[in-house]
This record gives sequence, C-alpha cells and structure tokens, in this order.
Amino acid sequence: MVWDTKEIKMMDAEGTSDVFIRSFFDSNNAKETDCHYRCQTGKASFNYRLLFREEFPRKDYRLNLQAYDRDFFKSNDIIGSCMLDLKQAFEDVSLTKRTLMVNKKYYEGYMQDKQGPKEWKEDGNSFFVPMNSKNEAGKMEQNGFVRI
Repeated sequence: MVWDTKEIKMMDAEGTSDVFIRSFFDSNNAKETDCHYRCQTGKASFNYRLLFREEFPRKDYRLNLQAYDRDFFKSNDIIGSCMLDLKQAFEDVSLTKRTLMVNKKYYEGYMQDKQGPKEWKEDGNSFFVPMNSKNEAGKMEQNGFVRI
C-alpha cells in the first residue's frame, strides 16, 4: 500500500510536482499509483494498493520504489528512488504458508539489521522510506519520503 509522501521535491518551474509512485520487483511488471497533480506542499496523497503476484524462489527480492513528477510534453522526471530487500518476508511466507504484514514488530524482529531504521506511523503498520537521487553535480541527495 502506498499511502502518501512528505517533503517531496518540487520539480516544476511553478514550484509544484505532479507526483506518482512506480513500484516493481521486475521492471517488466511495474505498477503505478494514480497521480497527485499540482502538489505544492510535498505531501502527495494516494492510499493506493499495488498488488504483485511473484514466484518463490526468485533471483531478486528487492522491491523498487520510485517517485516521479509526471510531465506531458517531455519524459517524466524522477524525484527519487529506494529499494527494500524483502527476502526474509518471502522466506517466512513460504515457510509458514500464511500471509504476512511487514509491520513495526516484524521489521524490528527480523529485518532491521539489513534495512536500517525507518520512521514509523503511530499505528506501527506503515513507515516512510527516503527517495534519493543524484543531483546535477552527481551527488546523492534526499528528495523526500514515501509512506508504505
């Protein structure tokens, strides 16, 4: 579930961004949220569920998240991206044959050492991931956060 963003970089000359999130395990099967047009505050809202049907075992367990600014007369601008390694979650689902939610309790118990700390919402069921990209000088910079 892609909930919302905060502090997303404004990419358009008017000081806005037309924000959407693209996510995939394999870029051939990418899913996108709807677009939050004319975002001026860095807080785009989606409440959008992206469903993936993935095989286990697989070569790569990384979920890619990318934030974009939609453009109509040129290619979309990437605001930032991140990858989450979900191998542990895939293995646990395969072993237990039950659904699994990566909430705060599960994350801190089984994934934290690999992923680094996350900023959790009060309910402990969603967290913000940083959107990073290279700036004009070629240095990595943080361009906001997406809550999943």
